[in-house]
Amino acid sequence: MINLKKNKLFKLLYIPLCITILTGCGSEFSENDLEFRNLARESKLSGSSITLMASEDWVTDAEMQLGTNFEAATGIQVVYDLYSDDVYLDTLFARLDSDNPPDIFMTQSGLAIKNTYQLDKYSVDLSSEPWMTVYDTFSAVETSIDGHNYGMSYFDNTTDYYIIFNKELLIDAGVTEVPNTYDAFVTVCQKVADTDVIPIYEPMADGWHQTMLFAETGQFLEKSEPGTIDKLNSNTITFTELESMKLALEQIQNLAFKGYMGKNFSTDTYDNAVGYMANGEYAMCMLRPGMIDSIISSEMNNGFDKEDFGIMLLPICDNQILNVHPTGPSKFISVTSQNIDAAKLYLQYIATKENIQYVIDNSHSVNNLPFDLGQVSSHDEVTMEFLGRFGDEESGLVLQDEITYFNEQWGEISGDILKMCEGTMSPEDVLKQIDARRASLARAANDPAWK
Repeated sequence: MINLKKNKLFKLLYIPLCITILTGCGSEFSENDLEFRNLARESKLSGSSITLMASEDWVTDAEMQLGTNFEAATGIQVVYDLYSDDVYLDTLFARLDSDNPPDIFMTQSGLAIKNTYQLDKYSVDLSSEPWMTVYDTFSAVETSIDGHNYGMSYFDNTTDYYIIFNKELLIDAGVTEVPNTYDAFVTVCQKVADTDVIPIYEPMADGWHQTMLFAETGQFLEKSEPGTIDKLNSNTITFTELESMKLALEQIQNLAFKGYMGKNFSTDTYDNAVGYMANGEYAMCMLRPGMIDSIISSEMNNGFDKEDFGIMLLPICDNQILNVHPTGPSKFISVTSQNIDAAKLYLQYIATKENIQYVIDNSHSVNNLPFDLGQVSSHDEVTMEFLGRFGDEESGLVLQDEITYFNEQWGEISGDILKMCEGTMSPEDVLKQIDARRASLARAANDPAWK
């Protein structure tokens, strides 16, 4: 199994991994692996090679280990072709339109796969694959087009990104209650800042994390203004006309202007979040709950244990609606691949109970996967208690899962929010750009609402 990781200059980085074989460095094959060895031999797939193309954060180390095991068992080589977030989509669609497409590629599931990306033209119909009988129904809706399933979501959609906070640092600052309004949150941030701890770690250099502050607190929109989502999707209202969306951006900008994100948010990167939370330099960060385990196990941990961390919502616009995000990075097989059967076998392999459990047990960012195989999730009591506070009425889909032509411009929105937090764009400018790009994407998709 080979991992090719490309940076912004498309420099190839070869990372050799140990291959588990009967006479090599690993243990004997499991019954599951033996079954797939036989399937590969019967289909004469041994000796072939498949490439999986993805953004670098979308494939866990645990899955790459499964790729190693898959190669050892079946003789099918797996190459992980990974790109940085800011160049991935442009590179992907250039490859799909070339004579050298990846065998498997990843993109976000949801509205965009039909409206903008038209993946039914690029992807193999997977509706009859064996794992479809245990694939989560809601996830299948998000990877389907016109009743046909083209993808496999291999992403934990049972939780989303929430504010993970260090209880000890907040207590040291005199904070005794979790804030549930924006004003209360600002007060907390100031108290924390007064103790020489930076309140919020917000990494904007990667070009994706900052949009979550807006999109994954915006689930209050439909609850507070019913019918607004339909109006946006039918092009009878724009983001620029929504005062609540302007206020949300103003409040995010205010957090940056007050210094609550520190001085280096424009160059901070997501991969440093765990370390900064572990050493106590920052008190809060928008992370998945499972990342608390990563913080505790970090070599930079400054004496904190699991009980020192809690979970809360970011109360932009006083939001107290739980962000629900059933979509995520999903795998598709290129319709022009020369190795479709081998690619299908790989998807079938990673979707077995044994291998799903392996990913859950060996990835802090994954507590469960969208399959019903009786696997055991790794949600801890803190996460379960947090999620248990929210019923259906207190939960809502995030903006990118409800609004057309939004998720496709995630990177551009992130760039605008960075400029806004640096003071070179206004919140109104950000909304105007969102509207302009939505209109452009809609017209390219021949959306009748924009004609």
